[in-house]
Amino acid sequence: MLQPVRTFLRHVLSSCGHMLGTLVATYSKRPPLEKLKNPDISVHLLVSSKTWHAGLLAAISFEFFTERRWNLFIHEDGSLCDKARQRIEKVLPGVHVVSRKQGDEKVKDALANYPVCLAHRGNHNLFLKFFDIPLFAPGERFIFLDSDVLFYAKPEEIIDWADSGNDSFFYNKDTKEKYCIPRSDIQRELNIELWPCFNSGLMLIPKKALSWKIAEEFLLTFETTAHHPQFFEQTLYAVMASIWNQGEALPLTYEISWGFFRDRKSIARHYVGAFKYDILYLEGPLFLFFKMFFLAK
Repeated sequence: MLQPVRTFLRHVLSSCGHMLGTLVATYSKRPPLEKLKNPDISVHLLVSSKTWHAGLLAAISFEFFTERRWNLFIHEDGSLCDKARQRIEKVLPGVHVVSRKQGDEKVKDALANYPVCLAHRGNHNLFLKFFDIPLFAPGERFIFLDSDVLFYAKPEEIIDWADSGNDSFFYNKDTKEKYCIPRSDIQRELNIELWPCFNSGLMLIPKKALSWKIAEEFLLTFETTAHHPQFFEQTLYAVMASIWNQGEALPLTYEISWGFFRDRKSIARHYVGAFKYDILYLEGPLFLFFKMFFLAK
């Protein structure tokens, strides 16, 4: 008896949050175009037909709390309909919406000499995060946000990195390690010290840290023995950052949490777990609505 009631309440609450999120996305005001400080620093998100609404909130919250415009790229995994694309372009004027077809064409040429990389990209959409985004980034450094990362305060560390010309690699530190194979196997094979608890949901990335050659060798070595292939993309980024070995984890105020309520001191929250979108749509739009429309100066 209780399970259907719980399911119904979850549906009602998440629907209300989704509607409020739509309101925030529709009527929020982006910083003016003259606040586009550095067009060479691009911000990238990967979305699907199920996550693009959250992706809009992620992009809006990021621009609102950084108080500047960014060179935004939203990559879609091939499932986005024309109506959703038009909606994104209306809410975020000037955004670059990169279709799966555009990505396929560009990556095919770039990975012509890396057949294992190309094959894996075709098999799992999350590989678009690793292979497509660097190719579309116009400058030598870029920022990646997962669609389930929302901002709640000014991210000074990200702004400092963008403005400084810093070639360090920063990442969101997870509560536990999630690599496609055990840490010990990676370290033994590559002779590196793998950065701990790497999560690819929020990253500040210098292109120079990435290598298709290393990615090809890594995938070729571990493609048949990976325990968790869904974490290949995250593991590849962790490997690249560890080999580059310049940078560190962002402070814990860039929160990854499994609980219901975020830490009140958090700058950003990466929502994880089976019910992450339920919690995101309950917590995020309500806070952003009051912050943007009632508390904004």
